[in-house]
Amino acid sequence: MFERLGEIYDNKERYKGDENDHDELPAIFWWFPKQEDFIPPPPTDETCLEKMERISSTIKLSRNEITEILYSDISPEEKIIRTMEIIREADHIKQLFKECEADPEAKKKDVGELLAKCRAGLVDYQANVNSLDISKFAMDMKNENEFMNGLQQQLVPWMDGGEKVTGVPLEKPKSFEQARETERQCVFFAKDVRKANKLLAKVEEAAKRLARYQTTAEGQIEEQRMRFKKIASVAASRVESMRDLLIRWEEMTNSVEKDALDFQPLTQFLKCYAIYFSSS
Repeated sequence: MFERLGEIYDNKERYKGDENDHDELPAIFWWFPKQEDFIPPPPTDETCLEKMERISSTIKLSRNEITEILYSDISPEEKIIRTMEIIREADHIKQLFKECEADPEAKKKDVGELLAKCRAGLVDYQANVNSLDISKFAMDMKNENEFMNGLQQQLVPWMDGGEKVTGVPLEKPKSFEQARETERQCVFFAKDVRKANKLLAKVEEAAKRLARYQTTAEGQIEEQRMRFKKIASVAASRVESMRDLLIRWEEMTNSVEKDALDFQPLTQFLKCYAIYFSSS
């Protein structure tokens, strides 16, 4: 980028277009700071009284901002940024107060009384500033990120995949070995379901540590909990069904060798097979 800027300067390149036509020019070309956003620097000959007035106005504005930081639902990132700005401003007005104390005008009685009031206000203000805990806001930010990562990047994608797995009927096994392989796959998925259950519990714990939007988080978790219950129910049912089918299949196979395929093992196997794969 900087190399390109150097080329523009060296080649005296200019954007061709009507500088008065905003539709023709990129927005950056006609952007200009708003007059109301400009904060002029203090005058170089600022008096002691003017400095104290500036300290007082700064304290009033900052108190409102501190209240908003502590009790509103703004993001932890914004709280950290605004807190750091307030701390910097507090250090500045403390230095400004020292200048007032060193000013010869401070020896005057009326100015001295104002200076004492300003000192008391500054002490109270500093106590308010000290109530802003950046480490707490950083922990709030960490908790939010852990919750959102656990929910959106891990739990929801697993639920999407789990619903796809449970939404596809099991293939009808044509042999005992194929049925055994299907049972292995069902058991493997059931173990994955248990892992997802632990993940769901972790996300729930992360939601309890949130500094804001807990009600919204609880609603999101409840939605995923309902999805999980359906998936877990299908997974458990498939494991149970396949194991029962394997038992019946094995009993039928043994019956062929022992009693020339007794009627009861055969009918029990056919009944189980028909029930478990009726919708396949």
